[in-house]
Amino acid sequence: MITIRHIEGRRSERVAWLLEELGVPYELDFIQGDILRSLLALEAHHEMRMAPIVTDGDVVMVESGAILEYILARYGKGSSLRPDEASPAFAAYLEFLHFAEGTAMAKILADRMMEAAKAADAPSAMPKLPGLAGSRTGAQRVLHYAENTLAKAPYFAGDQFTAADIMMHFPLKLGAPAAVGATASLAEVQRTDHAYLDAFPNVKGFLVRMAERPAFQRAMKSTMPKGPPAM
Repeated sequence: MITIRHIEGRRSERVAWLLEELGVPYELDFIQGDILRSLLALEAHHEMRMAPIVTDGDVVMVESGAILEYILARYGKGSSLRPDEASPAFAAYLEFLHFAEGTAMAKILADRMMEAAKAADAPSAMPKLPGLAGSRTGAQRVLHYAENTLAKAPYFAGDQFTAADIMMHFPLKLGAPAAVGATASLAEVQRTDHAYLDAFPNVKGFLVRMAERPAFQRAMKSTMPKGPPAM
């Protein structure tokens, strides 16, 4: 059976969600309600000490996007969660499957670091750049790109829900408050009724649709059995 080394409220929820969509059994290994101990326990399973760590027989993997691709290749052949390579949706699927971590989370986390530096009165090393992108923070660029993409279709690869949507969900729920200068706790970003989401109606609609998926609900119940942790 697939084992997910997990930390509540973190990227490892993506793996559980995908497995719920596929109907593939799995088990979670974490210390409920204790993020620090769950984090420290990861080191026994992988030197990177990051969540998720997935074990499947002799296979041990980190990096959530790669894990999702592995699971789909191994357990999801023919599934609509991965468009056929000849499909017009395949390029967009690949883009957003990797954009979620390669760009979106990187820019959102960079914004948080810059905000912390400003709070500490540290000088900014980033010059102001011209153009539309230069007028926006990293989180704003990510959210506007997502908003404009979802204005054309209900999902990131078009009309069909795919694993790219599973990947994009996490940065959107974390990035939306950052894009409008709001603060939101781990518990608060699980909700879809925030006023700050009104700035991105298509993103809000996407998050609402994701929250309505039975597999998503099962995964959230499994990965956060007593609700979001304090941190």
